[in-house]
Amino acid sequence: MVSSSRRADFGLVSNRENTMNTSVDTHVILLPETNQQYWKICHESLRNEPINIHLIEGTNGHIGMGRADGFSKGSSPYVCCIDPDDIVIPGAFISCIKALENHPEACGAYTDELVINESGQTVRKGLWSGREWNPLLQIEPQYLHHIFVMRREFIEQHMDELRKWPYLADFILKGLLTAHGPWIHVNGFGYKWRLHQNQAHKKYPRTGLNAARWRIIPTLREAAYRYKAKLPIITGD
Repeated sequence: MVSSSRRADFGLVSNRENTMNTSVDTHVILLPETNQQYWKICHESLRNEPINIHLIEGTNGHIGMGRADGFSKGSSPYVCCIDPDDIVIPGAFISCIKALENHPEACGAYTDELVINESGQTVRKGLWSGREWNPLLQIEPQYLHHIFVMRREFIEQHMDELRKWPYLADFILKGLLTAHGPWIHVNGFGYKWRLHQNQAHKKYPRTGLNAARWRIIPTLREAAYRYKAKLPIITGD
């Protein structure tokens, strides 16, 4: 566990509360095999969100190059990425913006997620939903998943690193960002993660996951010491 100051207990708020008129530069990587029906639903979920959408033509087998390209678009102080087969829940972005405005020391903010099936039906809530941020849990790629909004000034320092990783670039980036400050957990569901057969996380090699973990372990360890994190004992709901 870490200090409760790393958690935004206001949960999701309405987009009408964006009194600062702040937007988030948000990119979506589109590949030849992108499911167009899923993308249509995803795009519709972004309609009223305070974001600038940047569509990126991705390269098969190298997510890092696409992410670096996407994060370089725009000039907002905040950036994000989403996947074209998922769904954003209204209020997710403004809730993350509010959390970052209230916590200038933070590197980013993230919400909880719901897991849905191919038909869009909710299967379960995401792992660790409702629990405050803990850098020790970031060793698991599904922890601190979506939706997450980050400060551009920190992202720009890791662009070269992103380009090195054909897989798990997001996972590595989120781990490295803890060197700049804590993540703020927004206690509410802001994203629907769709499970289906053609997902990127089912394609990367196990050796790639091990390499990615070893890349961020030193940074996560330092963050754990800094924020006095401990591994929780999870007994279920």
